[in-house]
Amino acid sequence: MPRTPAPYFQFKKFTVWHDRSALKVCTEACILGAYVKVTDAARALDIGTGTGLLALMAAQRNHLMHIDAVEIEEQNYLQAVDNVVQSPFTERIAVHHTAIQDWPRENENLTSKFLDYDLIISNPPFFANHLRSSSAARNRALHTDTLSLEELLDSVARLLAVEGRFVVLLPAYETQLLTEIAAGAGLWPTRQLQVFQRHDKPLFRMITTFERHHTESVVESLYIHHLDGSYSDEFRTLLKEYYLIF
Repeated sequence: MPRTPAPYFQFKKFTVWHDRSALKVCTEACILGAYVKVTDAARALDIGTGTGLLALMAAQRNHLMHIDAVEIEEQNYLQAVDNVVQSPFTERIAVHHTAIQDWPRENENLTSKFLDYDLIISNPPFFANHLRSSSAARNRALHTDTLSLEELLDSVARLLAVEGRFVVLLPAYETQLLTEIAAGAGLWPTRQLQVFQRHDKPLFRMITTFERHHTESVVESLYIHHLDGSYSDEFRTLLKEYYLIF
């Protein structure tokens, strides 16, 4: 019989329940959460927080940072609220039930006085004209109907501080499209992590950092597994602060 997926993912310092969320905790999102530079950020924004995973991972590594986590899907929002409340970081993360296009709404309880974020992170929907799931919630989470790449960039350009960073996880083709759109908004790639499952597999995902200044981008690669299926040393090092198995 197939094994029933666990309703939660246990990290070293917090737990992410995903039993009510359209999307589950996944390896590439964990890579983004561990990879993004958070050391010099005082105010951060997580666009499409889902279960709250990225906000929680960022909060663990920066004990002074305040994070606004925005989520449009109600079940995801409720799950993220529960995960944050049960975490050690509840005082520094505020989860908001709204679309990023409408953020901020009047009378929101903001964690930051000014909406010029030092850091914006996102694992956005990226499927367009793609085969649909029978789950409406999963479709909203995976497909660009509720948040196109253009709308994502418009929101980032509106909310990012002059010296801020926008870090986003996407497949290669969508990364190319976003990079072209970002140039029109005055945002340029300065750092990129190319993620592969193994050395014999094609490019899987790209994590790109955008900033408001134009400079040569630093490109790195990360292989999740060795050819024998075991985790690579680089992956272990990146996730050792979070995964119980490392």
